[in-house]
Amino acid sequence: MSDRERYILGTDDHELARLKLQQEVWSEETDGWIDLLGLRPGERVLDAGCGPGLATERLRRVTGPDGHVLAVDGSQRWIDHVDARVADEGWSDVETRCVELEQLDIEGSYDAVFMRWVLSFPRDPAVVLGRLAGCLVPGGRLLAIDYNHEGVSLYPRSAGFDAVIRATRALYVTKGGSAFIAGRFPELFEGAGLQLEKLRPTVIAGRPGSPAFDWADAFFPHHVDFMVQAGVLSPAERELFLAEWAERRQDPEATFYSPIVVAALGTRP
Repeated sequence: MSDRERYILGTDDHELARLKLQQEVWSEETDGWIDLLGLRPGERVLDAGCGPGLATERLRRVTGPDGHVLAVDGSQRWIDHVDARVADEGWSDVETRCVELEQLDIEGSYDAVFMRWVLSFPRDPAVVLGRLAGCLVPGGRLLAIDYNHEGVSLYPRSAGFDAVIRATRALYVTKGGSAFIAGRFPELFEGAGLQLEKLRPTVIAGRPGSPAFDWADAFFPHHVDFMVQAGVLSPAERELFLAEWAERRQDPEATFYSPIVVAALGTRP
């Protein structure tokens, strides 16, 4: 099975570039999320669904030379990317493992788990969260960051954009995921034996040329062909979206609002 078949967004060069842009766009928010996790020097942290390791560096920076970061992902390409960075930088405090999170088997070893834009993808997020909760020591913390896809919008309103948003949500469903997974955080955390401590929602917005608009521009136009292939968007809707998006890109008054991104902090009793 190819990574494009396994992962909704694939692992090609465009997706790597998009993830790097995403890291830049959400940089301030990511720092705040890591602060919420309350990492301390010397702690052991699991970077679950690490992708190409764009948050791994920040996690190790907080835990320091006496800490340890395990970066885990099911894509060998992403793990190879992290391994290359580890070798180039000489990081002795970072370990990698290529394994699907559903099969992860590490009992009670980590002080914290960080997972960003991960739980919306698996068919059974309860199994994933249960596995990750089991990796924590008593008193350990888990931070899950993901979508409640309400609120994502473009102004002036665009029928083509609205169609693409419906298609994006449907695309998650075709792969067994959910773009509204944050709405299940209380249920999922309780089922995993975690005490839900905090829920923190975030939305970013901007006009053409802003980081928020650039983030959307790197995602939607690129993926509409795949949405058509997946049968969740019609060719006519694709053409309408591309035409209206091009217009909004040139409109200084146009504004994009991101989906609600929710950070949920839980602790293992």
